[in-house]
Amino acid sequence: MGLDATYQALPGGSSLLELARRNIGVGGWLSSVPRLLREPREESLSPGAPETDELQLLEAVKELLRARPDLATQQVDLGRRWDHLHFVLSDRRRNEPGEEDDSLAGIAIRGEAEIAPHVVAGQGVPLRYTRPETVERIARMLEAVRFDALREHFTFANLREAGVYKCPREDGIEEAWQWLREHLVLFRAFHVTAAEHGDGVLVRVD
Repeated sequence: MGLDATYQALPGGSSLLELARRNIGVGGWLSSVPRLLREPREESLSPGAPETDELQLLEAVKELLRARPDLATQQVDLGRRWDHLHFVLSDRRRNEPGEEDDSLAGIAIRGEAEIAPHVVAGQGVPLRYTRPETVERIARMLEAVRFDALREHFTFANLREAGVYKCPREDGIEEAWQWLREHLVLFRAFHVTAAEHGDGVLVRVD
């Protein structure tokens, strides 16, 4: 088991979020939204006979897609390397490891606020939602980042000292950096597009 990070654009004030907040059963399935947006059919639901709450979520996803079909591709996956990105983007993550990071970089990676106590992913980690106005600030921050300037932080010694999650091996640093650089570009483009549409971001680190 490990912690993977996925990010899904969702409109501010989305009825999907409101449904998850007020319906405990639906809220328990909210982590499946990115998958259902890509494949909005019953075959995408959990094995066996689908639960009523899961079917209700699927119908809400279909309704959302009718208005915003682009949301099916408005997502990005950092896998288990999310803390690598957090480390290079955030001074606070580098200099105060283990402390809460409420910087824009920290919010971009971990999300702004929990949705509701019952809205958790499979391993029990709360799902979080970043508001559209914050996403706009994150997009501007990422547009200003000079990626190559971040390379100096990404060393085996620095990552190990800060306890970065899934720290790469020393002989794998260059390969890990190339992967991270490519995903920095994707992460930035994702937030810029979300900001252009006035969307917030559903964050799952679980």
